[in-house]
Amino acid sequence: MIHWRRDKTAFALSGGGARGALQVGMLRALLEHGIRPDFVVGVSIGAWNGAWLAHRPELEWIERLDDVWRQVSRQTLDLVWWRAARNMVRRRPSLYEGSGLARLISRHLRAHDFEDLEVPLHVVAINLTMGAKAVFSRGPLAPAVLASSAIPGIFPPVTIDEHQHVDGGMVDPTGLDTAIELGARRIFVLDSGYAGQLPGPLASMNAIVDHTFQVAAQHRTQWTIQQMGRSIEIVHLRPSAGFLRHSMDFGATASYLDEGYRYTVKALEARRKGRRPAGASRGSGARLPLAGRGVVCSSGRRGS
Repeated sequence: MIHWRRDKTAFALSGGGARGALQVGMLRALLEHGIRPDFVVGVSIGAWNGAWLAHRPELEWIERLDDVWRQVSRQTLDLVWWRAARNMVRRRPSLYEGSGLARLISRHLRAHDFEDLEVPLHVVAINLTMGAKAVFSRGPLAPAVLASSAIPGIFPPVTIDEHQHVDGGMVDPTGLDTAIELGARRIFVLDSGYAGQLPGPLASMNAIVDHTFQVAAQHRTQWTIQQMGRSIEIVHLRPSAGFLRHSMDFGATASYLDEGYRYTVKALEARRKGRRPAGASRGSGARLPLAGRGVVCSSGRRGS
């Protein structure tokens, strides 16, 4: 008897700081359409959202994540100016101690170990000690999520097994590469980043650093789609989050939650009907959604 192997579906959740709220709306839309992952890959803030999803991939559970996001602010994460100024004067390794982020994770993350999750989760970080990408898939969950979220210079490195770890976004900004390495044949990329032409010059150091990273991340993602889009179905969901807010600005959370849902519903309906959503980018080898390979559903919008 021949046993057909079912292709694995992965959700790859990118970094993006406060724009990670977009992913909550995207997850709600995907679950409403009956799309559920066989495993999840999370990077940076995507590791937090991914851990929540992997614990219980149910619509009601994602709605609770929506509530948590609406309570997050710079104050709840201890991202206040005087802490940054003090740490700079004292020549600390980061602007903030990371205590607020650690507190958020310990307060709301219900699973203790990776093995407690309903769906397998893989968390991407950088192992500074070894100079390599690290993918956490077993053992204690909170330290791995915290390590993946430790933006260099913003939060301190997280030590796991005597190795220092930081945010994995520089080696795999969306988790797409890792999902491919783990054998996924259909990947929904929940991308809360942005790239494109700016409406005007950037005036602050934070904005310049943030935008530089976002442009690099989008180029890396598009390169992977062009290389792998003929053999793997890649659904790249990237709502427009605008350029004018820094990744640590939580003032637009409500609009991010709504925009992530609205955009994804529209993209999935277009995919079902066999056409690209308006403004969708065309990666190398991309075909119409019902053709089944290389689908690119990025919004392609220039920001607001």
